[in-house]
Amino acid sequence: MTMSDGVPKKVRRSVWWRQFLLQGCWNYEGMQNVGFAYSILPALRHLYGGRPEELTKAVKRHLEYFNTQPSMGGVILGASVRIEERIAAGDADPRAIGTFKVGLMGSLGAIGDAFFWGALKPMASVAGAILALIHPFLGIAVLLLLFNGSHLSIRSHGYAAGLAGEESAVQYLKSAGFASRTEDRKIIAAILGGAWAGAVGSRTAYLFGGTTGSAGFFLVSVLTVHLLTVLFRKAVSPSEILLFLLIIGSLILWQ
Repeated sequence: MTMSDGVPKKVRRSVWWRQFLLQGCWNYEGMQNVGFAYSILPALRHLYGGRPEELTKAVKRHLEYFNTQPSMGGVILGASVRIEERIAAGDADPRAIGTFKVGLMGSLGAIGDAFFWGALKPMASVAGAILALIHPFLGIAVLLLLFNGSHLSIRSHGYAAGLAGEESAVQYLKSAGFASRTEDRKIIAAILGGAWAGAVGSRTAYLFGGTTGSAGFFLVSVLTVHLLTVLFRKAVSPSEILLFLLIIGSLILWQ
């Protein structure tokens, strides 16, 4: 079975859109398994149409444990569609699908967490915070543009690479250079963070009395960072810390 007489373009597009619901039925037993099965279901229905027993077996294959970084899941999803084409044609062992998914989901989870949550999101957030000093809506727009531009591109290219086969998917991950891109964005986030602190410090100095106000703001910032570090080391829940900061912020605004 070749790509042309396999899953048609319309069905592949439907599978791509469904990947955004990968975590829609997240659970402790199978993590993202229901979301993955839902995402690939249009392709399975096409491949096993008129063969209900095989369709049921195919769905069960994808209800096994699955968990990875959501934006990186498109690579595995596309490759899984391609493998299912070969299974439906009798050219591959059904066990190959599980082996492939297990082999990649952990690695992509680690790579994706480092890139998206550890580098891209902080960079986009700080860039948005800086431009929010000019206008709040400008900051929001830049944050969404930087983050969504990257993750949508990776979802699209990763899915396309997966559809071309397992080797193409692995080659895409090698050529994408996520390690260097992660480090670059971490450095940019740090630089922008320093710029944001300088801008806020300058505003504080202007509003609250020149050098004295600036020094006071710096001291409060250092003490706050130290306090948060101590709390994290004592295993205080991040949710409790965020709730505390929310209450403090509300009180300041109320005053």
